[in-house]
Formats: sequence, structure tokens, C-alpha cells
Amino acid sequence: MWLFFVQSLFAGEKTPKDVSVQELLTQGLSPKLVAEWKENLKLSRESFLDWKRSLKGNDAKLVSKVWKVFRLSYPKTPKSEPPPKKPTKNELARTTKGNLHPNQTNETPTDGVFVGLGTQNLDVRNLPIEEKNHSTVCVGGNQNGNRYVLEKRDEQFLYGVDFTKQSYRFTSGSRYKPIPHFYFDKDPNFYSQLDRPGSPLPQPLQSSHFFGIQLPYEGKKREFGSFFANGFSHHPGFYFNSPNNSYAGVWSPGGQKSSLFVNDTYQFESFGNHRIQSESIFDKKETVGFLYIKSESKDSVYFFDSTIYRDSPLLYGNVANGELRPEIPQTLGYARGSYKHLFGGEGLSSLEGHRYETGSSVFFPLFVSNWGNLLYRYRKYSERGNYQFEELGRAVIYEWRKEKTVISIGFEAREKRGQWEGKIAIPISSGQLIELSALFREGNFYTRSWFENWTYASDFNINLSDREEILKIKFISSFMSLNVSYSKKEESPNPILFINFQFLQRFEI
Repeated sequence: MWLFFVQSLFAGEKTPKDVSVQELLTQGLSPKLVAEWKENLKLSRESFLDWKRSLKGNDAKLVSKVWKVFRLSYPKTPKSEPPPKKPTKNELARTTKGNLHPNQTNETPTDGVFVGLGTQNLDVRNLPIEEKNHSTVCVGGNQNGNRYVLEKRDEQFLYGVDFTKQSYRFTSGSRYKPIPHFYFDKDPNFYSQLDRPGSPLPQPLQSSHFFGIQLPYEGKKREFGSFFANGFSHHPGFYFNSPNNSYAGVWSPGGQKSSLFVNDTYQFESFGNHRIQSESIFDKKETVGFLYIKSESKDSVYFFDSTIYRDSPLLYGNVANGELRPEIPQTLGYARGSYKHLFGGEGLSSLEGHRYETGSSVFFPLFVSNWGNLLYRYRKYSERGNYQFEELGRAVIYEWRKEKTVISIGFEAREKRGQWEGKIAIPISSGQLIELSALFREGNFYTRSWFENWTYASDFNINLSDREEILKIKFISSFMSLNVSYSKKEESPNPILFINFQFLQRFEI
């Protein structure tokens, strides 16, 4: 009785079950941490407290802060009440994913079999027919965390296995690998838009083999091992992968070639939220890859993002963009910052052979409302090298933003010429989104246009284009994806059309 009396004096006003998702997000918890909070609440009280004690670093500070702010307590369940029911596999698979990136969801794979198919067509002249059309059909399954697949890519019959036994993991074939890299040993003629944790259809590979060991680390697993992938290096090498697939790398000492992958978020009470995505391939000939950084202040007032990439014929994975692969390496850097997406500026620098292009801009609002904002943009374009050009662009843009939804349509006027530009990104639901980006140029431009483009490997990218028309549409869900890209040059009567369709049907067992 005395124990219960003392417990009642110091009991919090809420239990962890009484704290809503919105309250957790308001206190600074990431969607991923909120999902873990809610998932562990479905287990026993001891399991939840063990999870709480296992947290480290900033996650531990945030959870402790919530505990203090809401004066939480988690008393033992009275014997008259049944203990919480252990969630089923289907319930775990439906756990809320919040605003995580599509390829960083917490999706839990369920046992079953699947059938997948894909077809793509690149309609462009002066390209062999075998490089225009590609198709794939595959069947496979997932059982107790082990995956297998048999597939036919064009005229090739291939396999893929991913087996885990105790602490050991073995992957072999042309589909599975223990590292999250997008470009590593990628089949240059195929890609998977349905790639996500637990998916039976990650990125198609050339033939590769991995053998490693998984070591427990704070309730999760990190992995080390060796590999051989002839498409990446003619010599064997080593790989590592951190928990949550946030950091991964491969190294082939004999081939003097390596690759590094980063996809992580950082949250600080005073400095807001930050995200970094990167993948690079380091070769003795040249280094290729990309780096993307996105930052947001704690009060969601200041925004900054930047990207730098080096594109080259050596970079596998230049896919689904409706353009031919580059013949000359290009290094491009871009950065922009803004206040409430209303006042800001941006800068760009690109080196492609002897062609050096730079540009800068500022933008500010002409009209602000709950139905969208009308922005004015002043941009300067410059090109040096074989030609010396400079142009000024003045644009009026309508823009509406809400969370991750973006609608932007505008017109930029230059000297006796102009361009229409637009972009739309709408998350329909968790793991489903539709994206559209378009550019229409009228008149003879001296310099190339900046074209915002969403790519699979990163959230955002930007490139330079001299095409008269560009239209890109992408729809993705857990069972289907569609990519359509159309572009046309003014001096060429032959447009480029790229279409890729993929379908995945799962059957639980």
C-alpha cells in the first residue's frame, strides 16, 4: 500500500501510450523515432523500457525531454488487465513511416512469394534496337528473412539469393547485395523503382557475390565481409554496412577502387534538422558520384540545400532521364537558401570539358496568401569557353508549399525569348508519390536553362539543358511505378521519348 501511495505522488500526468504522434513530433522527435516509439508500445512494458534505455546520443536526449515535459510514467499493468498483444507481421508491416524518404522506410518484409515485370523503351534515332528496348520478368520469394529470385532480363536468365544463418550472411547473383549503394556494380540497362528495405526487387546488378558477418550493436546489426563483383573490379574486396543502412562502403585493394554511401539525418535542439545523402565511386582514373545536403531550422523558417555531382560515362546508373549517357564528364555544384521559401538566393557552377557555366539569382515575394505565393526572380547566366555569353532572366512564379507537397509554375523572360517552367511533387500517401517537372523554351537562347529534376538516388538534383521541351512524369507506389520522359531539341526534328513501367505483385503465405 505504501509503495502504491508513493508511486501515486510522483506519477506523471500521462503514460507513453497517451502521447500523440503530433506531440512527439512537436518535441523534435524524427518520424523514424516516433515510429519506433509507437511500435515498441505494442510490446510489453519491459520491452518498451529496454528500448528506451538502449537509445544513445541525441535520440536519448529527445526521449528524456519528452518524459520530463509530459511528466510521463509507465506503471505496471494490473493483473486484471491482459498484457498487450504482440503485433502480427501484417501489423508491423503497416507501422507508420512518417515522412521518411521512400527508400528509407521501416517496412517489415512479410513471408510470401512475388511476381514482377518491367518494360522500358528509349525512342531515339541512331541507337541500336537492342539498346532501345528492355524487359524483365521475375518470380521469387521471401521466407524468414531469406530472399531468392529467378528472372529473365532480355535474353539472359539470372538468379539472386540472400541467405542469413545465425550471424552469417551470403548473397549471390544479379539482384541482392548487403549494401544500399545505388551505383555499385549496377546493370546499366535496368533499374528498380520499387527498391526499398525488405523489397524483393532492389537494384538489378551484374553478377556479384558477398559473404559477411553481422555483429550486434545497440540492439541492431552492423555488417562486415568480403565480396567479388567483376563489373565493379576484377579483384575481390571488402565491405561494411552500419545499422539502418546509414553508412556503407566497399574497397577493392587490388583494383584500387572503392565506393562510399551515406544517408543520414541529424537533429539538434538549437540548430534544427539536417540531412545528408551521398554516394561516390573512387577510381584511379576519376571519381564520380553526388553529394546532397538539406538543412532546416528548428522553427522551419530558414531552409538551405545544396548538391554537387560529377557525371561521367564511368558512372553506372545514369538511367530513367530520357537522355543519352554523357560523353564528357561534368562537375556541377548548386546551392540555395531561403527564408520561409519567400526570400532567398541560389548559385550554380558547372564545368564540362572546356565549357564553364555559372549563375546566381535572388527571389522575393510580390504577393503572399494561404492559397500560394507569387514570387519574383532575377537570375544571371554566364558561359565561358568556346563561347562567351551572358544573359539576364526575370521570372514571375506561382508557388504553393505544404509539408512535402510542392506546386510551382512560372515564366522567365530573357531578351526576345522566354521559358515556361514547372514542377509538382505530391505524396499521395506513405510510400506513394507523383512527381512532374517540365520546361518549355521559346526563342534562340544563348545559355542553357537550369532544370530541377527529382532522381531516384537523391531527393533533388539540378542539371543544365539546351532542349526546347522537357517533360518528366513519375508515379511510384509499393506495387507499381511509371516513368515517362520526353525531350526535344529545337534544331532536331527527332525527340527522345523514354518510358519505363514496373509492376510487383506479392502473395503472403
